[in-house]
Amino acid sequence: MADSDKYRIQQELGSGGMGKVFRGVLIGQADFQRPIVIKQLRHTQDPAHLKLFVAEARRYAVLDHENIGRIFDFERVAGEMCIILEYIDGWSLIEYLERHAEFGKLPDVDLSVFIASRVCRALQYVFEKAAIVHRDISPSNIMMTREGTVKLIDFGIATRSGTRDSSLTGKPAYMAPEMVVELRADNRSDLFSLGAVLFEMLTGQRLFTGKTTAEVLEQVIAGQHPSPRSFNPAIPDLAMTILRTALQRDPVRRFASAAQMGEACEHYLYDKGYGPTNLTLKQYLGALFPDAQSEGDLMTLQEEFPVIDPTLIPISDAPPRTAAARPAEGTLPPGAPAAVSARPRRIKPRGPR
Repeated sequence: MADSDKYRIQQELGSGGMGKVFRGVLIGQADFQRPIVIKQLRHTQDPAHLKLFVAEARRYAVLDHENIGRIFDFERVAGEMCIILEYIDGWSLIEYLERHAEFGKLPDVDLSVFIASRVCRALQYVFEKAAIVHRDISPSNIMMTREGTVKLIDFGIATRSGTRDSSLTGKPAYMAPEMVVELRADNRSDLFSLGAVLFEMLTGQRLFTGKTTAEVLEQVIAGQHPSPRSFNPAIPDLAMTILRTALQRDPVRRFASAAQMGEACEHYLYDKGYGPTNLTLKQYLGALFPDAQSEGDLMTLQEEFPVIDPTLIPISDAPPRTAAARPAEGTLPPGAPAAVSARPRRIKPRGPR
């Protein structure tokens, strides 16, 4: 297969076990250009690696959803087989969490649940479309665009639901117990991993920690972890219920599907008729990362920002109310930092570097 002349590599973005990822550009007629991501296979001469790489491209090819990073092509670039992916102009959840740590603040509770709800939408779509289990839900694989759209990316180790492996696959700190004990994963395994990510957003701490991989895996197998409220006493009751259900050691006791977990998240967010939307997240990100704003935009930023303003949701678009009403939220417990309140709040960002 000859090299494609329409894709050009510009800058390396990172590398992993399967290969390297580059920022690139699609070149078309009349000086048309479009930014893209080029994922390049590391071991093109290894039939097993090539088979996995082709399988990833085929899995990606059938996926087309607002909350999933899209695939455009499968071509040879610079002598190597490459997957051509959507370039996501924004930030990973790792950068989001690190930015809050720089401020000494915790992410907004409602926005954390909002991000999880959008990942649920992606997971449910993927499972319904192709019975695929992602197996690598983690902060590095959740992106947020400048427009406030949450994107699940990197299906490099995704597999059919229920498939057993011959070895551990995924990031130990975000693995479900059955992925370690039984070397298998289904759609509920992804929900456990998403619960671990939500735990991290709500507390600023990883669910499972250890000095070695073995120590982390021991904690995963045991299925024991500290209460989120030991790090953030202000987590509302319904958010705690979502966490507890997603993080059950026994898959049968978790949410039955991503749709069910997503519904629980959206009831928490919108049962009062308003809550965060893509626009809310866009405004929050724009203030959280002011270095990315233009000079003119920076001049308009307020002294303290961002403000989490609830967005009105038309009654016809809001999820139906359940019998269990959302508990009223009172004042913060003594000693709790103001930044962990579930109410709208302000965070003062750094000045431009």
